[in-house]
Amino acid sequence: MKNLTKFLMLLTILAVFQNCTSDENQESSLDFPQDSPSNLNMHDADHATVQGFGPNSYWASYIVSQSVTNFLKGQHDNAASLFGMGNVPLYYAAGPGTFNALSFSGGYVVWGEELLQNANGYGNTAIAYVAAHEIAHQVQFRTSGIPSRNHVSATELEADGFGGYYIRKRYTSNWTTAAQGYNFAQTLAGPVNSSHGSAAQRRSAYRLGYLIAENGNYSNRNFDNVFFYYYDQYVLGGQLRSEIQKPEGVSFEAHQYISSFREELSKIASGEISEEEYVNLN
Repeated sequence: MKNLTKFLMLLTILAVFQNCTSDENQESSLDFPQDSPSNLNMHDADHATVQGFGPNSYWASYIVSQSVTNFLKGQHDNAASLFGMGNVPLYYAAGPGTFNALSFSGGYVVWGEELLQNANGYGNTAIAYVAAHEIAHQVQFRTSGIPSRNHVSATELEADGFGGYYIRKRYTSNWTTAAQGYNFAQTLAGPVNSSHGSAAQRRSAYRLGYLIAENGNYSNRNFDNVFFYYYDQYVLGGQLRSEIQKPEGVSFEAHQYISSFREELSKIASGEISEEEYVNLN
């Protein structure tokens, strides 16, 4: 019972998905308890309330359905493998008040049933994207100097970029499929220059990550450098010069390819390219 009480106290500081990284609050100093949620009185779930998800939520061995949970777990593990994170424990919270997905600096991720149910309504690509986004936060927690920028939206927009990179590398090479999957996540965006960025900014970050993946394989640190080189200067900054310098670590062919989309990316970020037009990009 003491283990359960301790565990529930740790989870009182969970935030909603719009604040899905734990470095914005106090969770950065927490370690996940040795006992997994499945061992914490799961035979009496009403007493295994997940504080922060809702007063009637509880730990579960799967959420939505076993097959949907299995798909989520597969994408979660695949993203962890691509980004060199090894085993990242994944836990599930069921019941009302669980529209959350959170990545903790202690090295684990918690998904809520209501979030997964909503993502599932947008299709498997939405689940795959959000799984990669949360693993991207593990990259940020575990790698000193990532993100390499400190503006207010850097953490979340980079996680969107990592998500786009994952989708292209491990899930689909069809942009229409990839874009449809992102439609769910952008509904959780905030205003311009908020911690998560606007929906348009998030779309542009995701699109850039996807384009970076088209012509190169990058380490996490190299991806961070390449992503912000293009995003800060030529997407958010809107500097649409005819010629831009190639960053270190990017091939000439990859640079030419990414550069050819810089006007499009800027228009996505500004909202000039609509959500409907975004899905139909080449």
